[in-house]
Amino acid sequence: MKLTVMTFNLRVNVSFDGDNAWPNRKQQVADTILSYNPAIIGTQEGRYDMLEDLDGLLPAYTRIGEGRAGYRSGDESLDECCAIYYDKRQLALLEEGQFWLSETPERPSGKAWDADYPRFCTWARLESVHHSGNQLYLFNTHFDHIGEMARARSAQLILDKIVDIIQPSEAPCILTGDLNCQPNDAAIRLLAEQLTDAYDAITEPLGRTFHAFEGGTPGEPIDYIFTSPNVTVEETSIIRSNINGRYPSDHYPVVAKLSL
Repeated sequence: MKLTVMTFNLRVNVSFDGDNAWPNRKQQVADTILSYNPAIIGTQEGRYDMLEDLDGLLPAYTRIGEGRAGYRSGDESLDECCAIYYDKRQLALLEEGQFWLSETPERPSGKAWDADYPRFCTWARLESVHHSGNQLYLFNTHFDHIGEMARARSAQLILDKIVDIIQPSEAPCILTGDLNCQPNDAAIRLLAEQLTDAYDAITEPLGRTFHAFEGGTPGEPIDYIFTSPNVTVEETSIIRSNINGRYPSDHYPVVAKLSL
């Protein structure tokens, strides 16, 4: 089975972004997604109002995932999600869940370790609609931007939870996220001990993925796609396209073509 996966930090909707605020970008975000036709998109920083906009702009996709406080409704409109979108023409949802990056992962948790915000991970078990029995797991997360210990502990927790959730199955696994880490940071090194970094498919310098609406490439990536060893990464791209200098987000989305 071949499919395309995207990770996309949407940039939270705040009015002080001015011309770069969400209402001025949402169509460009949707157009960027549609131009790559991913089977799965792991998003970060989406609030309910933003995600409801995307629901309407991406009619072929279904969304799953709660906010960091554990709500599904719009009552907590400022609650950020790590929502997963999947193309219902390609995949069907079999199971979903969420856990928190803390010492109490099974319930909504506050800030853990040295984190500045509560952090969590949304996951899904999906099956190909064209090839019955071909299943995969997708984990999507957003690591803390302040706490170095929190990022390392989060990486280990996710590795442990992947084992707990998937076993005894040997189904392929994909991890997407804004990990707020550069490639040499401890959390990335830890993940790379057990998973394959999709950036390994790129031979030239990677450049940054967070650009603060300024564009450019100087720096290192913080947005990642990892896979289990039984997945082949055929191609990985950092999408730096813009329209007259206007970018869909302050992060570049990352896309990987996979063979499972």
